[in-house]
Amino acid sequence: MKHRLLPLLLLLLPCLAAEATPADELIASYSNAYRALNMADLALPYRENIDNLVRETDLPAQKKLFGDMTRQLQQIDRSTLSACQQLDLQRIAFETDANLQKLAVLEQFAALGKQAAVTDKGLYTSPLGRAWYLYFLKRWLTSDVTPETLMTTGKIELASVQARYRRLQAAMGYAGKDEAFYAHLKSAQFMYPAGTTPQADYEARQATVFQNLHKLFAPTTVKPALVRESTRGEAFPADGYYEPDERTFYFNKNGANYQKRNVDMLLLHESTPGHHFQSYYAAQAQGCPTSVPAVFYSAFAEGWGAYVEEFGHELGLYREPSDELGAVEWDLVRSIRVVLDVGINYEGWTEKQAYAYWHEQLPMLPQLADREIARVRNWPVQAITYKYGSAVIRQARAAEQARLGAAFEIRAFHDAILRNGALPMATLQQAYGR
Repeated sequence: MKHRLLPLLLLLLPCLAAEATPADELIASYSNAYRALNMADLALPYRENIDNLVRETDLPAQKKLFGDMTRQLQQIDRSTLSACQQLDLQRIAFETDANLQKLAVLEQFAALGKQAAVTDKGLYTSPLGRAWYLYFLKRWLTSDVTPETLMTTGKIELASVQARYRRLQAAMGYAGKDEAFYAHLKSAQFMYPAGTTPQADYEARQATVFQNLHKLFAPTTVKPALVRESTRGEAFPADGYYEPDERTFYFNKNGANYQKRNVDMLLLHESTPGHHFQSYYAAQAQGCPTSVPAVFYSAFAEGWGAYVEEFGHELGLYREPSDELGAVEWDLVRSIRVVLDVGINYEGWTEKQAYAYWHEQLPMLPQLADREIARVRNWPVQAITYKYGSAVIRQARAAEQARLGAAFEIRAFHDAILRNGALPMATLQQAYGR
């Protein structure tokens, strides 16, 4: 049975049952036992991840908890549950499934004895590299998707974004003039001069976004993020990032100049309606209360940040084709990451194959090849959470549009996605008919 869970949550107010139900007891029991395990957080490098997992000493307790949960979840009568209870049980079901998959790989790894030595030459060359990769797919993407499906859809998406790039290239007067266009984009008009910063532009654009938020989101008490210049400089290879504890969006000058055409995209992704907005929306929306231990779901967080970049026009940004081009360039990078990640970490592509594919597909961005290829090799799957998460949200939106037709309302959809905080992508797929 397919549950339209998240749209249904729009109709509910948080409430506490007068008497604990079997579902409440299961949720409480799981939450207490999970916290007691004190499991390692997910790390970015695959070697650190595997080392952390191998060092855990409570594997029998993990196996008992998640094995018990599998049986208990099957015994719960779902027909009597509230939408909030359903949501908690779906979180628990995902964590149970993912951790049992992890434990199965760990058991195989331990059986290798002295041969269980992870190399620094890539996950593919390590013992059980493919099995580990399948687990990382589950953990990072929070969904059941195969490498084969990712490879196919990654190539399709890359071709689609390349077409968007060419349309903007033509709109800027450079159709069929690739080399001249690439040279044009390096010109001074697309850079902030030395000694200047984008501070004022970021603040002005953020004010514009807030003036237009009502087109896409219900009324909210979320305030604009602070905008500050980072002191990380070249030590941090990113033009911007968000610090939730400080409610601050930082722009970071990591080179001689700062790119003007990345300003709109970065503001949307990192500030509002991206990471800053999503961080505080759930708190003010007062969605379902939960006692289930929080787990960081990268595909949800980064997927949302990538998803909202498409709304630049609606929010008063992307006034020039070059502004939108910055977002499309990063969409190209995120798309090729999917293909490279599967190719390098699951199919065993060599360095030469990876570079050849990059330069064939993205001749306009040669300067990013070294960094991105190293990233997908060292951080398997993490780099594709952006593309995969945003794709799942778009698929959910399309499903709701098809179901509701003229009654579809984008603000209600966005409220349903955000009001309960980060969720596994599998929960969104179940809620919206996949």
